[in-house]
Amino acid sequence: MTIAHQYGSTQIPAHPTKVVTFGGAWSDALIKLGVPITAEFVTAGYSGPNNRFEWTPEHSSTVVPVQGVPDISAVAKFDPDVILTGYLPDKSTWERLSQIAPTIPVLKQGTQVDSWEDITLTAGEIFGKQKQAAAAVAEVNDQLAKVKEKYPNAQGKTFTFGQLTPQQQFGVVTSDNDPSSKLMAQMGLALDPAVKSLSKDGSRVLVSAERVDLFSSDLLIFWPLVGGPESFDKIPGWSSLPAVRNGSTVFLTNDNAAAFSTPSIYSVPWAINKVEPALAKVRGNA
Repeated sequence: MTIAHQYGSTQIPAHPTKVVTFGGAWSDALIKLGVPITAEFVTAGYSGPNNRFEWTPEHSSTVVPVQGVPDISAVAKFDPDVILTGYLPDKSTWERLSQIAPTIPVLKQGTQVDSWEDITLTAGEIFGKQKQAAAAVAEVNDQLAKVKEKYPNAQGKTFTFGQLTPQQQFGVVTSDNDPSSKLMAQMGLALDPAVKSLSKDGSRVLVSAERVDLFSSDLLIFWPLVGGPESFDKIPGWSSLPAVRNGSTVFLTNDNAAAFSTPSIYSVPWAINKVEPALAKVRGNA
């Protein structure tokens, strides 16, 4: 079959058996569909304890922690039939990987991270499990719909998503097209306009601790690159933010922030459970 993607299209052999993945979203989709994985290249330090995300079921594969794009020779040694990568820095990297085996980068133009739905459905197409993939996506979408129904006061409210650096700067998402924004939109929330206005092109931006007042969102989702939630208490003005006063805050870690930044078929239900306590405390318009 032929799979279209950001660099054109790739022909995939029928019934590939040796599969290499980059990152968690493709891996989770294959696990959900019962497709064995030969090797997983994951980001060291950001892929969960022992490089296994807590939402991903136990499964058998070789896990290779890396920083950035894996070395071509390290991928080649697994002699894959297909390589499922998602984000790659440029077309030349895709071309080099394609010399090893048919390689699928980001599926759609204009994004660096495909939606969990597109990845799951494409995995179903590649491995002949279309009905199973569609049912899995429908199941998770049903969970998202129930969350919106369960927390009417949160609908239409604002959120901010980002990290706290060791230099006490906030790195925040400013684009509605970011995977975290899309996920929260599926729960009925909108990226805070004050944060969106910080960038003209939708890039993630750094905000100094002195401008913590910008984060007057109804819900905050943050994680510190170093330390725990107590790291935020050191920032003047943090405790006065509406979401902090109301308890509508969500604290993540390097081990689980990927549930929002690169959602998967398994991480979305986990993210729902993580956010629910904060959604319950978002105040209504009354």
